[in-house]
Amino acid sequence: MITRKSTNSIAILGLALLLIILGLSNTVFLIIGIMIASSYIFLSGAEGIYGLYFMLPFSPIMKFAPGGNTFFNVLIAVYILRMIFLNPKTKISLYQILSILALIIFSLLNTMDSSLIKLVELVIYFVLAFLVMNNKDDIEVRKLLMYFIAGIIIASILGSFSDLIPGLSGFMQETRIKLEDGDVFGRFSGIQTNPNFYTMDITIAIAALLYMIGMKKHRWYDYVLVIILLGFGILSLSLSFMLAVGVIFILYLAFKIVQLTKLSFDVNVVLRGIFFIALTLLIISEISSLPYMNIYFQRLGVGSFLDQSLSDLTTGRSDIWSDYLSLYLSDWRIFLVGVGYSVEAYHLRQAHNYFLELLVHLGIIGTILYFNVLNSIFKPFSMKVKGRMLCLLPLVALIFRGFGINLFFRENFIFYLIICALIMADDDRIDDLKTPRKEVSDEK
Repeated sequence: MITRKSTNSIAILGLALLLIILGLSNTVFLIIGIMIASSYIFLSGAEGIYGLYFMLPFSPIMKFAPGGNTFFNVLIAVYILRMIFLNPKTKISLYQILSILALIIFSLLNTMDSSLIKLVELVIYFVLAFLVMNNKDDIEVRKLLMYFIAGIIIASILGSFSDLIPGLSGFMQETRIKLEDGDVFGRFSGIQTNPNFYTMDITIAIAALLYMIGMKKHRWYDYVLVIILLGFGILSLSLSFMLAVGVIFILYLAFKIVQLTKLSFDVNVVLRGIFFIALTLLIISEISSLPYMNIYFQRLGVGSFLDQSLSDLTTGRSDIWSDYLSLYLSDWRIFLVGVGYSVEAYHLRQAHNYFLELLVHLGIIGTILYFNVLNSIFKPFSMKVKGRMLCLLPLVALIFRGFGINLFFRENFIFYLIICALIMADDDRIDDLKTPRKEVSDEK
């Protein structure tokens, strides 16, 4: 249901976004757009998080020039200052303070001066998560998700028509892929420069939507949103995206099948189940016949799987992982405390693995301290998983994609974690699947 307040919020954020887009060719508009977005976030209090999620997909273009610092961090700073100084509900426990202090002290003892900015950014993201989770009762997870998805879709549409928007093409850098037969294809990534980062947003959004659908908290258009997001994701030619989506859809179907087996026999339920499975198989069949799917099959090595090396199957990632593992195990000091927040001295490429990133940068001790901070952020909140395993879908998607993407220094990562935590804590659900058939009949 769209309320007047929601309409006003959409209008304000829409105006801010329009000015930011105009700011691609005139920085005055960019500054005005940032000021309007900042004002909305400041005046909205805890609900300002909706504005942050809406603006998150546009972070790559909220800059004076390509490669510069994003003004999205200004929006985060405004939200943090607003919540710390003007929100009476804001509370941070002693455990949370000590956890983050332990990581800060560890990092200062193990980080070069030039890398301290990364530590500052990490602390800012952690504080943001503290504030959001401590005010989670004022935040509607579905509303937050809709703002996030709206941002993703609008940013994707902008990327599709980048040539028609003055100044936008300069912020974009198309990634291309060359297949064994010599054909070269462009990889769609919205307004971002990396298809893997682009599809990371989409993966989390699809997993969260499946949770809403599976727990009967959805609206009719959620199915349409899943199809739209899936379509944009397929255009990225991201193998890790397709594998992750395959995993979460299989888990979703498994959960629904288990639910059906717990119900008393009902012809209508069985027919709906058969229809849904048939429709799913039809959609998979149609998607498989798309030209783009042939590219995915080639990247997977379908037809010559046994002839593929591990490097081929992982699109070169296994070679990078091997370099990182060799470095990690090469020195007991690196094993314990890592190399700090920069690997430039070791001439390594990006890890393409969140967990290897942690071990190499922080070592085993720093990684424990890092996860302890995450535990202090999310553990205090009731997260009832029993009977609602679908709430784990976004977290499973995040962990699965984490094995093939860099997330340690990405501001998006903490936003993904917040979605995962809010959904796991979202136990105010409709439980009609467990309602006995007799009781349902009586109510009718």
